[in-house]
Amino acid sequence: MRTLAWPEIVEVSPGDSGFLSIAVTNTSSVIDAFEVQVFGLDPEWVEVEPARLSLFPGETANVAIELKLPEDYPASRRTLSVNVTSDDQPNSFALTQVALDIRPRTKTSITVDPTVITAGRSATFGLVVSNTGNAPVRATGFAVDPEDLAEFTFEPATVVVAPGREQVIEITAQGGRNWFGQHRARTFTLGVEPHGEDVVTAMGTFVQRPRISRWMLSLLGLLTAAAVFAFVLSRTFDRVVNEARVSTEVIDAALQSNQAGGAVVPTDPGSVKGQLVTLTTRQGLSGAQAELFVVDDTTNPVASAATDAEGVFNFDGLGAGTYLLRLSGSGVDSIWYGNVQSPADSTEIEVELDEPRDLGLIQIGGIPVQISGTIDVGDATGVTVSVVVPGQLNPDGSSVIATVPVGADGSFVLPDIPSPGVFQLVVEAPGFAPEVRDVVLAPGEELSGVEITLRPGNGLIEGTVSGVFGPEGGATVTATDGSNQIETVTLTEGAIGTFTLRDLATPGQYTVTISKNGYTREARVVALDPNQTGATIDVRLVPATGSIEGRALVNGIPARGVSVAISGGEVNRVTGVISQGPRAGTYGFFGLPAPGTYTLTFSGTGTIPQVRVIDIDPNTGTGSATGIDVSLSPERTTVSGVVRDVDGSPATQATITLSNGADDLTFLTANDPAGQFQFSNVAPGAYTLTARRTGTVEVTRLVNVSATNPTPVQDLQLGAQAGLTGLVTGFDPTARSVVVKLFLPQDLALGTNPIAITDTDANGRYTFMSLDAPQAYAVAVFDTRVTPNPLNVAVFSTQPGVTAAVSPIPIVLP
Repeated sequence: MRTLAWPEIVEVSPGDSGFLSIAVTNTSSVIDAFEVQVFGLDPEWVEVEPARLSLFPGETANVAIELKLPEDYPASRRTLSVNVTSDDQPNSFALTQVALDIRPRTKTSITVDPTVITAGRSATFGLVVSNTGNAPVRATGFAVDPEDLAEFTFEPATVVVAPGREQVIEITAQGGRNWFGQHRARTFTLGVEPHGEDVVTAMGTFVQRPRISRWMLSLLGLLTAAAVFAFVLSRTFDRVVNEARVSTEVIDAALQSNQAGGAVVPTDPGSVKGQLVTLTTRQGLSGAQAELFVVDDTTNPVASAATDAEGVFNFDGLGAGTYLLRLSGSGVDSIWYGNVQSPADSTEIEVELDEPRDLGLIQIGGIPVQISGTIDVGDATGVTVSVVVPGQLNPDGSSVIATVPVGADGSFVLPDIPSPGVFQLVVEAPGFAPEVRDVVLAPGEELSGVEITLRPGNGLIEGTVSGVFGPEGGATVTATDGSNQIETVTLTEGAIGTFTLRDLATPGQYTVTISKNGYTREARVVALDPNQTGATIDVRLVPATGSIEGRALVNGIPARGVSVAISGGEVNRVTGVISQGPRAGTYGFFGLPAPGTYTLTFSGTGTIPQVRVIDIDPNTGTGSATGIDVSLSPERTTVSGVVRDVDGSPATQATITLSNGADDLTFLTANDPAGQFQFSNVAPGAYTLTARRTGTVEVTRLVNVSATNPTPVQDLQLGAQAGLTGLVTGFDPTARSVVVKLFLPQDLALGTNPIAITDTDANGRYTFMSLDAPQAYAVAVFDTRVTPNPLNVAVFSTQPGVTAAVSPIPIVLP
C-alpha cells in the first residue's frame, strides 16, 4: 500500500475540531481491505470516515479524519500516528506521522473570599485566582482604594496557575481608623493582571471598627455615675470592665494556597514530594518554604510550596525535565537540595511524565545552642539531666538528644542542642521522683537560667474502682501534676478493681483520671504534702451510652425496603428505615456502649449499598451522632437515545446493539416515536453502543454506565446507504426499456431469487439502493421480466455509504 497525509500540521483550538485526510492506494495485484486507526489521542476524540476501505488493484481512496478536542485540553504540540493495515497481508502496514498543534487559550477568573470582613486596623482577603483555560497563566495581584487611604500587601505578589487549578493571593489591607463613632465601610477593587489578558477585578468590603465603640462610651458613663453612689460598686464595675476589655483588632487566618502548578503542564504530569526533618530528631519542620527551579534559571522558581505540620511538601503538574530544589525558613539557613549552599553544587532532580518522584527524608541540621541551669538538690551525686523528644521518656531509647551529669554545685550545661525545637528536660536522682520540664528553643537562641527543684518521690495514691456490677478490673488510672505522669491499671485478679500509684513527688497536687470502655471518664484531684504522703480514693464509674440517628433515602426520596445494619464491639443490630409519615426516611440506634466505633451499612432491594464509620464518645461531647444521612442509588439504570439518518431525520428500523464484550443487547429503532431506542435494567460498566443499517457504515460509541449518575441520552447519526447505478447500452432507451435484475453471484446461474428488479429509464440508466456492503453483486440485463436468459451480466462490489457506478453494460436485443 501507499499512504499520504495532508496537512502535515493540524492546528486545533480546544473545544473545536481539526481535520486531516489520508489517501490510501492499493499497490498490490489483488483486491484488498484496509483499516485506518489513529494513535496518540483518546479514541472518543477521533472520528474516521470510513474506518475501513476495500480497494481494487491500483485504486486510491481518501479517508477523512476529524479530531474533536475537549475544552480543557492543555496547549501543547504532539505527534499523531495514522496506522493503515492490510487485511490481505496482516504484517503489512503504513505509519504516517502528523503534527497536532493545540493552540493556547487562557481564561482567568477570580473570587474574593471572604467578600466582607469586619475587623480593626487590618483585614486579609483571599483572592482566589482560577485558570479555566488550557495554558498556564501568570497573574499579578493589585488593589485600588478609592479614598487612597489604605495600604496593601500581597503574598505572593504573582502566581502561576496551571490549567484547571487555583492559586490564592493573600491581600492584606490596613490603615488608620476612627477613635469614636460608627463602623466605617471601605470598599476596595481587588484584582489581577493576567499576562496577555484583560484585567480581572472583584469587590471586597472592609468594615472597620472604631478604636472605642459607642457601647464602650455608654458603659464608661454608667460606671462614672455609679462611682458617685458607692465605692464598692465602682470597684466592682471597674473590675468587670477590665476583665471585659479585649483587643478590637481581629486578623483573619491566612488562607491556605492550593498546591503549586508546574512550569509545563502536560496531560500526564510528573510530581515531586519530600519531607523536611531535623538532622537529630527527624521531626518534620512545618512552615518551611520549598522552591523548584529549572536548571537554566535559578532566579525565578517555577513552583513553590510550604511544608505542612509533618514537614511534607509536594509539587504537582510538572513537565519532564531536570529541576533544582531550594529550602528556606523555619529556623534554618537557605540551602539547596543536597545540603549545599550553591545551586551549582545542588543535586539535580530528574522528573518524568506520569512518574511521581519521592525524595524521602531531607535532613537539615538546626543551629546548635546551649541549655544551662541549676538543680536544687542536697547531694548532686548520681543526678543527671537529659534532653529528650517530647512523649518519649525512655533514657535508653533513640529519643535522647543529650545527657550530662549535674555538677557538685547543682549546675549543668547541655551543649550543641539543635534549634529550633521542642524538647523536654528530664532530671533523675536517686530517692527522688523524676522531674520533667518542657523546653522550647527558638532558632539560634540559647536557654539559660533553668531552675528545677527535686521533690522526694515517696508519695502514694491508692484506691478502688467499681462499676454497675461491683469492682472493675482493667480500668486505666493516670495521675499527673502537669509535669510528671504515671499510669497503672486496676487489678483483674485477687483484689479486683484496686490500684496503687507509687513514687509520686511530694509535695504535689495530682489529677487522677480513671477511664474504661463502656464508662464515662472520671477525674479526682488529690493533694500530697510532706506530712501526708499517701491518699486513698474510691471511684464509681457511670455507664456511658450513645446514639446514632439520621436519614436513608433512595435518589433523595423515602423508599420502602431500606434497612440499616450496625456493628461494632458486641453490637450487631438491624433496623428498618421509616418509609411513610412525617418521619419518612429516618432511622436510629440508641443505648449504644460508648466510647465506641461503629460501622453502619445501608442497603435496599435494587440499590448500591453504602457504608459509614461513626465514632461516639461521651467524654469528648460526641456521644450522640445525628445527621448521619445517605442517599442510595439504584443498582441498574437505563440507556436511551435516537438514531438519525444522514439528513438528520430519525432512522426507523435501524439495528442498535449495546455490548459489554460478553453479552449483547440488540434493539430495532422504533417507528413511533421514530428512531428512538431504550435499554432498561442496565448494570453499571463500560459498554459499546453500535448503530447500523443495511449498506451504511456502522457508528460505534463508548458509553460509561454509572449507577450514581444518569447516562446521557445518546444521539447517533448514520451515513448514506450503499447502492449501485449504471447504464445499459446497445438499444434505444427512448423507444423501449429493458429489465435489470440484481443477484448474489451464487444465485445468478439459477436465475432465481433476485434481490431486486427494475427497468431502465429513458436514458438507459438503472439504480439499486439499500444494499448490503461490502458485498459482491451480479447485475443481469434481460429483455423482459419473464425472459429466462440474460442478455449480459456485470459483477460489481458495493462499499458502505457509497452509491457505486457500474461500468456500462452493452446488449444486443433479439
